[in-house]
Amino acid sequence: MSTTNTQSLITFHRNKDRQFKVQLAKVYQAFIDKPMTMKEVDVYTGVMRENICRYVDDLIEQGRIAIIRKRKCTVTGYPYVNEYTGNPELFPKSNQLKMF
Repeated sequence: MSTTNTQSLITFHRNKDRQFKVQLAKVYQAFIDKPMTMKEVDVYTGVMRENICRYVDDLIEQGRIAIIRKRKCTVTGYPYVNEYTGNPELFPKSNQLKMF
């Protein structure tokens, strides 16, 4: 592989990483703005739902968003979808007893 091709691959990956970071920030901000389903965030932000699914997994793992309930999606009409929020005040309260 030539130096030119290697350099263009590096540039491509940097741009791709930057694009994903921008999308992740948009998705997270949408969940902070108001509780939504993944498809509603798709329509709200223009980020593809397939990418939103990956971001939701990461954000839940980091504790930055939470599922607050199941409800009917206003976009698809499907009756049992998760509604997510990034607002900590809306996070569900844990009903587990504390150990110590």
